[in-house]
Amino acid sequence: MGRKLIYATVVILMLAAIGGFSATQATAAEEVNVYSSNMQALNELAASEFQKATGIKANMVYSGSGVALKRMRAEKENPQGDIFWGISKVVLMSNVDLLEPYKSKYFDLILPEFRDPQYRWIGTNLQLLVFMYNKDLLKAAEAPNKWSDLLDPKWKNKIAFPNPANSSFAYTTFTMMLHQLGKNEAAWKQMENFLANTQLTEQSSMVPTSVEKGEFPMGITQEYVATRYLAGGAKVGVIYPEEGNCIQAEGVGIIKGAKHRSAAEKFMDFCNDKSFRELVIKDQFRRPARKDLDFSKIVPMPPISKIKLLPGYVDTDYIQDRDKILARIKDIILRIK
Repeated sequence: MGRKLIYATVVILMLAAIGGFSATQATAAEEVNVYSSNMQALNELAASEFQKATGIKANMVYSGSGVALKRMRAEKENPQGDIFWGISKVVLMSNVDLLEPYKSKYFDLILPEFRDPQYRWIGTNLQLLVFMYNKDLLKAAEAPNKWSDLLDPKWKNKIAFPNPANSSFAYTTFTMMLHQLGKNEAAWKQMENFLANTQLTEQSSMVPTSVEKGEFPMGITQEYVATRYLAGGAKVGVIYPEEGNCIQAEGVGIIKGAKHRSAAEKFMDFCNDKSFRELVIKDQFRRPARKDLDFSKIVPMPPISKIKLLPGYVDTDYIQDRDKILARIKDIILRIK
């Protein structure tokens, strides 16, 4: 009886050890696949901090929002991604059929205009548009100060600008200029002049890089990107357009049918975590969508109250006609380039 008891005890301990090992393996193997349009530096920061906070590995898949959307639709019956992150509010609202609801624990800390009432996406940060110019190629007095300046033929092929089909902020830029010019056929004709002055890049990140390298004298980019270059000592200047700007929200949503649903929920919450947002402000100069964070002492960026907004422009007004507008932009580019 003694030997049998010892044998049974050994077997139970072995099974417990095996069970414990399996549980440890399962925890270690937990992961989430993130389709992100954020720049690689932020992707790497998020992956590292998320794993520290949760123990979950975040596989960051970078691409422009347009490319990510094509992939998500192609994978609709068998989703390979779990999270759609770093995407403009306009794009998120236009593609809610690809997202599924989850009420983030930070939902009430985000202003209503920057969150989905049906919980399919939530804002993470706010963006503004700026002109960024190379100081070796342009003096401050020579650089454009207004959106209307960009229509001048002297800028032909000298403005770096992302393809609106692949970049949500470029689409917003185009519709904001179109709105300012009158949203009519005369306005479209003037926007042809603007597109003629641009050199289109396939990714937003290529704009500041090309301007900093001196490949183009100027480009249109996002505030946080230009500020990061300034903080890094690059010889570039930044201009907030005189006529006004638009506050763009970027956000995050869970992809419908996500295979790693629990990890996706954790990542969605993490995107608005206070400690992480403060780190992102300090490291990446991203304005938080959370209304309770004061970043004035962290980074040298003007508060929203100091930024002139373009009267009457609402980015979501251009959601319904997005496909038509993009098709017309494509036709213009094919004709004039």
